[in-house]
Amino acid sequence: MSSDNSKNPPTDQATDQDAVTFVARHGGIFEHSPWVAETALAADPTLPHADIETIHARMCAAVRAAGHDRQLALLRAHPDLAGKLAVAGGLTADSASEQAGAGLDRCTPEEFDRLQTLNEAYQEKFGFPFIIAVRGLGRADILDAFERRIHNTPDQEFETALAQVERIALLRLRQLAPATTFGEALMDRLARFATITSEPGVMTRLFLTPEHRAAADQLMAWMTEAGMTTRLDAAANVIGRYEGATSGLPALLIGSHIDTVRNAGIYDGNFGVLAGVAAVAELHRGGERLPFAIEVIGFGDEEGVRFPVTLTGSRALAGHFDPKALTATDAAGIGYAEALRAFGGDPDAIPGAARDPATVLAYVEAHIEQGPVLEAENLGVGVVTGINGASRFTVTVTGMAGHAGTVPMNLRHDALAGTAEMILAVERHALEIADLVATVGKIEAMPGAINVIPGGTRFTIDIRSPDDAMRMTALDAMATGFQTIAERRGLTVAIEKGHEAPATACHPALIAQISASVERFGVTPRLLPSGAGHDAMAVASLCPVGMLFTRCRGGVSHNPAESITVEDADLTVRVLLDFIRRFDASSLR
Repeated sequence: MSSDNSKNPPTDQATDQDAVTFVARHGGIFEHSPWVAETALAADPTLPHADIETIHARMCAAVRAAGHDRQLALLRAHPDLAGKLAVAGGLTADSASEQAGAGLDRCTPEEFDRLQTLNEAYQEKFGFPFIIAVRGLGRADILDAFERRIHNTPDQEFETALAQVERIALLRLRQLAPATTFGEALMDRLARFATITSEPGVMTRLFLTPEHRAAADQLMAWMTEAGMTTRLDAAANVIGRYEGATSGLPALLIGSHIDTVRNAGIYDGNFGVLAGVAAVAELHRGGERLPFAIEVIGFGDEEGVRFPVTLTGSRALAGHFDPKALTATDAAGIGYAEALRAFGGDPDAIPGAARDPATVLAYVEAHIEQGPVLEAENLGVGVVTGINGASRFTVTVTGMAGHAGTVPMNLRHDALAGTAEMILAVERHALEIADLVATVGKIEAMPGAINVIPGGTRFTIDIRSPDDAMRMTALDAMATGFQTIAERRGLTVAIEKGHEAPATACHPALIAQISASVERFGVTPRLLPSGAGHDAMAVASLCPVGMLFTRCRGGVSHNPAESITVEDADLTVRVLLDFIRRFDASSLR
């Protein structure tokens, strides 16, 4: 019996629809030359199921076999660098992205004039545009290559240009990853990272514990895979460095923390660090080197759970480590300095962990939102404008205790009733001021008996705002209101300040650049403050800072119920990668 496979072709063969999809997807890999994809597919029908290297090899073979005239037409299909098409906005999306990534859309007048002169001279000599794979190069590199290659012979330059076209094609192919490749890989890695915990099935990874050290080792292994050199600094920060076009360039810092609270979620902190690793890994995969270095940092001690100090890793990096932290002890009586030495850090060398500002360009932190705004507005990512300043107070209200059955209502000095009115005043003031939040988190009534009028209370206030002046104005209004309530009720009130942290503003240029990257993925940039603290607060004393938020379900954080989607994780990495490729440090000056 004969068999008919026409209706069920082998899985490595292309169907008609596969062929159409392949050409539509790869037709622009060689500039304005879909014939390359069509020819390669005709020669090898398995290409829709092949890997990038195979596709590239078959497409290059099609070009090499096409003959001089068609090759010349391919070269002539490319635009001049920073030429008339670029100025008029007529470049293909790939060419526009590549030229912008090399800074050609930000030429000085002198550089622009020099490029136009070179373009004209090159065209006149060779009969096609100057072609170079610009990804990873700066304007100076491009101009140097231009001025060197213009002295080639026509045969030499024809061959050089074809080789550059093939290089550009490879880099473009590497950008055509499936839609959620980054997200799936990142979510898988986060799940694996979450197994490094002191409590099986529960995410607990406290600062300077064996679990923290195991996480640091795993992070360094992943950084090495991503093309970075790694080190552990004296303050227990994990640092991976990806060099730029030349070694020793100032660095763009990307980071967050890898310690957690007890019984935590798996995304807080860890997500931002591993998203940074994923972005650098993609640069490394494409052989991209930028006009600056990139350092991914995994801080410890952001949460401040084990010791009564916090942000010591990021403060050490910024040069503001408080030596008093070394005298802190945990619940078991283990000292900070002792634990740091056991971890592999060096208390005596912490001053040397401080970075010279000249070696750092900016710091960017990706983080789950820890709030409900992005989810409410159906946005996968948001752009942080600043980290709220915070004030904490303990308020003591004193009245007169009395018998619950014998003191008439109009003769009472009920501290708890007055406190209730004060708490409502806190809520009212917070509702009246945009972006200000205020919380009464603890309250205690004395003597605390069911049949005694409370003679005293103690309650706390946590008040936060991205605007310090606004926060102080609100605090003054609350204090005045409390005094008015106390006088009317025959009470006294005392306010004791506890924690105080100023607001940290994200740099306007970083807000603009991150927003532009978000918008390039079709998402409306939603600007919002961060109500929670982050390592960016400490790093802000070293360099400009920016933050990218990722939507989390229900706004839940510091809880095993933390949840993000694969799609949002993928979007975050792509936005971060786009931001890195287009990062303009000159706008921060």
